[in-house]
Amino acid sequence: MTPTLAEKNSKKPNAPQKRIALRCYVYEQRSGLFVAECIDLDLMVKARKINKAKRELRDAIVGYVHVAHDTGQYASLIPRPSPLSHRLHYYFLRFMPSWKDSSTFDCSSEVFA
Repeated sequence: MTPTLAEKNSKKPNAPQKRIALRCYVYEQRSGLFVAECIDLDLMVKARKINKAKRELRDAIVGYVHVAHDTGQYASLIPRPSPLSHRLHYYFLRFMPSWKDSSTFDCSSEVFA
């Protein structure tokens, strides 16, 4: 199992940790695939099952933050907002929670920088 960025930073003495609040959502396409997207990092994944889409998005987020941190480009790469249409879709789903096969969720619980 690959250690998270928080675990790596916890091994470094006096390593500052910054919590990142990320907005994510998942919905089902007409094709039957689930799409999970992080609108704060412009990341998107597709999977056949909703839980797999969420898990793969979290993995993509951790990898993205890890690379941004390790390359020293954290400030220029985070946040990296998605297009306006994607952000509007997120807010539509957030305020219409009864919409079929969609939800917003917190995808920042495992991401530290």
